[in-house]
Amino acid sequence: METFIARGNAGKLSGYVMGPPETATPPILLLHGINMSSAVWRDVAELLAPPLRVVAVDFRGHGGSDRSGPFTAEDYASDAIAVMDHFAIARAHVVGTSFGGSVACQLAARFPARVTSLVAVGSALRVEGLDVEGAVAALRGAGVRAFFAAFLPQASFAPGTDAKLVERALDMASNDRDVEMVIEISRTALASDLTTIGAAVERPALVVSGELDATCPVSAGAAMAAVLRAEHLVLPRRGHVVSLEDPAGLAELIQAFIAARGGAS
Repeated sequence: METFIARGNAGKLSGYVMGPPETATPPILLLHGINMSSAVWRDVAELLAPPLRVVAVDFRGHGGSDRSGPFTAEDYASDAIAVMDHFAIARAHVVGTSFGGSVACQLAARFPARVTSLVAVGSALRVEGLDVEGAVAALRGAGVRAFFAAFLPQASFAPGTDAKLVERALDMASNDRDVEMVIEISRTALASDLTTIGAAVERPALVVSGELDATCPVSAGAAMAAVLRAEHLVLPRRGHVVSLEDPAGLAELIQAFIAARGGAS
């Protein structure tokens, strides 16, 4: 694994790359969700590379990237393009988890020539039924780490998930992150409706949902798949962060999806 620093229009972008620099199959670009980081993909990336080339980016406001906004799906898509340009990647298979799946749609709609296919995991084009302002008040009252320590076990993982995995997600959500920035990031994402963007996507797509996902439930994944004209797979006994809960199973699904398209260039 090699780490990198690229430059985007909001400043420094960090991430890592694995696998050989030259492959017959276009690289896989891994996109995380809000209040995560590229670390959420580490286990999956290690299973995909080699033989594949894998690049994972920290969006602005996350991981080791600079903290300046704004924080819309379009801005995150610009971050992804900046990283692709940094590595001279003409086209990629784009795989996103949670809001990263929405960003993958934004990328495919806005830059169709740069996207070969997309996979959205635990994603939705629109999130409904969440008490956003209640969460904002709780964040301000408890602070970032205490808030996510209470929130993640019930909202992001299936019951019985190894506490060490929850702790990894907690570190990503809270490491050196300011309350007001987390609020802005969360409000922006949770208010987003990317249904129109999804309808404009013309690339092969796969939507994967965890059966027990309380954040982007199966119904939201099914709605996303319908808009994308994509296959929808439901993983039994999995929650929202499948890349941590079942990296081997998810890596196998991604490999199969790409292979079924002949690793199209």
